[in-house]
Amino acid sequence: MNQHTLLFFGPLRDKFGVSEMAIEMPENSDVGHLLVHLDIDSNLVKVAVNGAIVPVSTKLPMDSEIALLPPVSGG
Repeated sequence: MNQHTLLFFGPLRDKFGVSEMAIEMPENSDVGHLLVHLDIDSNLVKVAVNGAIVPVSTKLPMDSEIALLPPVSGG
């Protein structure tokens, strides 16, 4: 198992009740596995791993920081 730090923004922060949390995922997990585990629709977020926006097929490196970024709205 690899440990990761998750950062939540906007509505996701409200959904999970925290802005940051630690999570363990099996080795060879990718971003898609993480989103399924968290019950987050991959079409509704962008994911940054260690500061870079990545596709859902990206493998999660050990001890990574993962930011879950909901769409921005404004007016």
